[in-house]
Amino acid sequence: MKIIQSFVIGKYFMQTVLTLVGWLLWGVLPIGKQASVPHPFHVGVVEINHNAGEATLEVQCKLFTDDFEDALSKVYKRKADLIAPAYHTSMDTLVQHYLKTHLSIQVNGKIMLANYLGFEQEREAVYVYLEIEKAPALIEKVTVETSLLYDLYDDQVNLIHFSTQNKRKSAKLDYPAKAAQLEF
Repeated sequence: MKIIQSFVIGKYFMQTVLTLVGWLLWGVLPIGKQASVPHPFHVGVVEINHNAGEATLEVQCKLFTDDFEDALSKVYKRKADLIAPAYHTSMDTLVQHYLKTHLSIQVNGKIMLANYLGFEQEREAVYVYLEIEKAPALIEKVTVETSLLYDLYDDQVNLIHFSTQNKRKSAKLDYPAKAAQLEF
């Protein structure tokens, strides 16, 4: 499994943004490597980067670990543990299925099938990595449908960021809205 450099850059960018938001909302410094940090908001981020040279879309989803574990437990009726290395393989199956049923991407009117690459837990967040092969060279219209964590929170907000041809567009989906359309 290859982790693409833009995933790493995007991960640290999103980590920095959420840390800054945390500082503003809580007025304290980040709280080490605890898995369960109480937070007054429910937000997820879907970052999609078009890699024209490789003809791929690199997808990274970031969710709070405790929220994601709660959603997986509720949906699949079993305890979810995204932190313990001993459960990583069994959690891979749950995470993959959850993303497959809660995230859909259309490019230029065509549904794109995503390959699940894996997930990692860091600090208070889980990063899930997907890759879509055979992406078109020219992207004019993107529709992202997501209901990540909607089965858990009715105040969930999902932010969508899509980058292609040195252009970046974003959308904010407040529960119950599920679809964002971006045109380039």
